[in-house]
Amino acid sequence: MRMAMRIRVTTRADLFEERKQQHIDRGYRIEDERPTPVNGFCSFIAVREMHDSEGLGELVAQALNGVAR
Repeated sequence: MRMAMRIRVTTRADLFEERKQQHIDRGYRIEDERPTPVNGFCSFIAVREMHDSEGLGELVAQALNGVAR
């Protein structure tokens, strides 16, 4: 079974491209880009397809510990 994990990333306008590239490097697909700054911030949705073999608990632990894959 596959599931998608979607996160909205909001960042300062001057870091927008850098943050997008960081997520792409980590295996995320970028959707719904909003590159036009609103109050100095831009956003995008990062989507990662996961299989059951990838433990959701493992991903949560990585997120909480700040560990990138």
